[in-house]
Amino acid sequence: MGRPILTTSENFVRFGYLHVDGFEKVFGLPVDDFLRHTLIVGSTGSGKTTTAAVIASQILRYGRVVIVDWNDEYLEVFKSLGMSDAVLVNDVKIPSRFKDFDEFVTILNDVLELSDAQTYLLYRFLDDEGGYEPTLRDLINYLEGVQAESKWMVETKYALLRKLKLIYNSKTEDLYSDSHLLKVLEPVIAGRDKIHVISLGRFKDLKLRRLAVLTLIKLIEDVKEMTTGRLGNVFLFIDEAHHITNSSLISRVVAEIRKLGVGLILITQSASTVSNEVLANCNVKIVHTLKSNSDIEVMVRSLGIGEIRDILPRLNVGEVFVDAPTLRHVARVRITKI
Repeated sequence: MGRPILTTSENFVRFGYLHVDGFEKVFGLPVDDFLRHTLIVGSTGSGKTTTAAVIASQILRYGRVVIVDWNDEYLEVFKSLGMSDAVLVNDVKIPSRFKDFDEFVTILNDVLELSDAQTYLLYRFLDDEGGYEPTLRDLINYLEGVQAESKWMVETKYALLRKLKLIYNSKTEDLYSDSHLLKVLEPVIAGRDKIHVISLGRFKDLKLRRLAVLTLIKLIEDVKEMTTGRLGNVFLFIDEAHHITNSSLISRVVAEIRKLGVGLILITQSASTVSNEVLANCNVKIVHTLKSNSDIEVMVRSLGIGEIRDILPRLNVGEVFVDAPTLRHVARVRITKI
């Protein structure tokens, strides 16, 4: 049984009820726990989106809240809960210019699944053109001008260009921006009184969606470093997070970004696809019902409680197990709007 959180305490995010001695008591966690990253996991239809929406509405008073909405469903959920805090952001763009283009190359490597030879060409570009802030268009222009020195170079060059032009071409150019980082991020973080729900509907291709999400995370990290605390806390909710959790960027970010005041809330139906590094760095775990044996085993090991193995497949919609640094034990909680 989890320790109940006092409802009179300040700086707590309340998002459900806990049974204590036959009574239901309001349950919550300190906001600082969410700055140490959160994993919300559960099968389709288990209530993950509602849980994320309830937490987002409560955590808004402690910082800026951004939700990456993979399936364009959060606005309807907020509406069904009677919440008017959310606004739609449907004009977000993929930044093509970074102060650290080296990390953008790493993102491209993850998204496009590049070979070692293709990655070599990207780093050659950095060596030759890295004296300024290059863009994705600069990279393509550079590769088109590279003089192939051998057969493998010819094959590598054109294979890489094909992959790059799948995500950057005349039909997708308007999805990118090479403006200053703050300008690109402006529609996402404008104002602290609303939850900014980013629609990914414009990004039809899975690779483009992954690129948009990963570059957004990198963009927030860069802007937070540049503004040295002026933005306050940022809570970034990422729906369908299994599409990005095995990225090398995420593995690094979950270990480092919390010191900048950024809390990631990763929402996924597939615990077994989350890397061990990401799992270990999500200090809050909110577990809905799970049906897959592999997902159940991952969360049983993560929570360290074998007796929940048979309970997880039978949890009701909106019922969860919660583990957090400030809890003595894992708590069984009924999620609801407070």
